[in-house]
Amino acid sequence: MREKTLLVQAGRPDQDTPHQVNPALVRASTVLFPTVEAMQETRQRREAGEQIFSYGVRGTPTTHALEDAVTVLEQGDRTLIYPSGLTAVAVVLLTFARPCDHVAIIDTVYPPVRHLCNDYLASRGVEVSYFAPSPEGMKAVLQPKTRLVLAETPGSGTFEVPDIRALAAMAHENGSLLAVDNTWASGLFFKPLTQGADISIQAATKYICGHSDTMLGTVTVSGAAFMPLFETTTAMGLCASPTDCYDALKGLRTLEVRLRRHEESALRVARWLAGQDTVADVYHPALEGSVGHSIWKRDFTGSSGLFAFSLAPELAARSTALVNTLSHFGIGASWGGFESLALPVKPGPIRTASAWAGPETIIRLHVGLEDTDDLIEDLDRAIRRIST
Repeated sequence: MREKTLLVQAGRPDQDTPHQVNPALVRASTVLFPTVEAMQETRQRREAGEQIFSYGVRGTPTTHALEDAVTVLEQGDRTLIYPSGLTAVAVVLLTFARPCDHVAIIDTVYPPVRHLCNDYLASRGVEVSYFAPSPEGMKAVLQPKTRLVLAETPGSGTFEVPDIRALAAMAHENGSLLAVDNTWASGLFFKPLTQGADISIQAATKYICGHSDTMLGTVTVSGAAFMPLFETTTAMGLCASPTDCYDALKGLRTLEVRLRRHEESALRVARWLAGQDTVADVYHPALEGSVGHSIWKRDFTGSSGLFAFSLAPELAARSTALVNTLSHFGIGASWGGFESLALPVKPGPIRTASAWAGPETIIRLHVGLEDTDDLIEDLDRAIRRIST
């Protein structure tokens, strides 16, 4: 089946009898068994890594349906679901980074992950290094004891596109695993596991759920990475709400349609901004001439609604005022929902391996599903107002 069909059908059980369209919402803590022996057998199978309904915290059939669907989307072997994207990243780090190990983290990483590494891992004996978003940057920090490399593509603040193929080859040559935050492309427009990565992570809160009302994270793996991750998840009792998994499954069915609309609208807004004398730069990997565009064109099949731009030097100090002036863009964290968002961002203070060469403040946009003409007119009005 082609991907559009897979998105509709994945995670839905084959049934020859009349049945509902969506997998059932199963909410449970206790699971009952006909005999003690059946309970023991089920638990043994679950401890061996089998996806089986054994206890609520281990996942219900609703959880398993979402796991199966995301596995198909990411073209991996297995998926585990977590209550947030940050939890998903944290479990990967806690599984594969132990005292005296070294981890290499891309310098464009999601800031809360940097906080987790610096304030939690480092204080517990894990050595952490950050690398510029390039193979050369990664090579400079690799050590024989580097257990894990964590990348993000593109960087969700400044939108550099690292060469995941090259990073995967270097990591494996070094005996390290490569994990990739794949939230921007949602598993639809980029598939890190097909490029050599071992682990693909998503904040499903964003595009998979798609409606700014659900928190979820996913980790999809290929090969031997699954069992250590599974064991950590089991030991820590981590689980996601079946209700949230049910909502995410509904979001997944329309992912392709929504992402194509986000892509089309964001590119139109980005090209309009690029043509304005009041705009200095537009940071969007799908734009010709952007940093990393050739890698994006080689490896990605599309782009999402998230990008950034900077105002001309004479207006740069008014970036926050511009955001405050907008009418159709909300001001808030996160992205990936149906609504447009704008936020002033200062990349410099959160970079440690490579100095940010751009302006002090850039404006990050998430272009939602509103009429693009309204969004462009809103930006035009705001730019004109701060220019007077």
